[in-house]
Amino acid sequence: MLERFKLLLRDMNRGIYEKETEISLSLLAALAGESVILLGPPGVAKSMVARQLKCAFRGARNFEYLMSRFSTPDEIFGPVSIQKLKTSDTYERAVEGYLPTADVVFLDEIWKAGPAIQNTLLTVINEKLFRNGIREIVLPLKLLVAASNELPAKGEGLEALWDRFVIRIESRPIRQEKNFREMLLEVKSEEQSSAAEGKANSNAITAEEYAEWSKAIDRIGVKEEVLDAISAIRKSLRAVNVDEAAERRHVYVSDRRWKNIMRLLRTSAFMQDRAEVAVCDLLPIYHCLWQEPEERDAIRALVIKALFAPHADKLVEMKNAL
Repeated sequence: MLERFKLLLRDMNRGIYEKETEISLSLLAALAGESVILLGPPGVAKSMVARQLKCAFRGARNFEYLMSRFSTPDEIFGPVSIQKLKTSDTYERAVEGYLPTADVVFLDEIWKAGPAIQNTLLTVINEKLFRNGIREIVLPLKLLVAASNELPAKGEGLEALWDRFVIRIESRPIRQEKNFREMLLEVKSEEQSSAAEGKANSNAITAEEYAEWSKAIDRIGVKEEVLDAISAIRKSLRAVNVDEAAERRHVYVSDRRWKNIMRLLRTSAFMQDRAEVAVCDLLPIYHCLWQEPEERDAIRALVIKALFAPHADKLVEMKNAL
């Protein structure tokens, strides 16, 4: 299993520069059934990450939309069916080709959407359900990737939707000069794009595999030392030293979020052919814990400290014994 995921990630990263973290964590989120938000300025290939994730699933359908203040639910979830309204007096949407029928969804400028769209997204992300008239549709959605160049505005009721995005990644421009120059000189033809997509599809995940793996992930065990580390991290989040000159900050992480993080950890262990979650699976979870970007590095340090705490204690014991 590990070798297959390595090959799939290699194919998905081909022709894309410095987006390994975004693509790897997005694949992890997709297999865990969670969602991702990418924060960063325009033009840093945020939409490309979502398109690459489509290649991870065989026969997957995708849906992309750029939100604005004037976006309506019809543009995201499908227009109201006039035929249904006339014949059976039923208010239903024609969802084919819209978000409710997509496997991978990319919503850009997510915070510009109106309350009607955002409220529906809460159920879509959390329960994978969409109420269409009097029926509830179980969605094929495997991953929803949202993007924005700003944090949600405070005091506008966006906290619940922000909390639904379990993995939060700051997406940045290309930093290495060598990669930047390659990107400038690269010319992609349609044939090359099709070939790259074909290679990714050769290792792509089928719908049957996805369902089978989801059940297998539920059976992954968790070591006691992992729970100890999570408890230590949770306790440390009550006093995060973001700025030496400022007061320590209490970073709130909801119980639901911790539950979703555990699902990610089980998925990480499954992808690496392990029957139990190990301490090393905890390292990327700092992407799930920060609320403000300036907290990220401090929380990463807390996570690393918690992972190595048993070894640090052992070294102290050895030092004292000596």
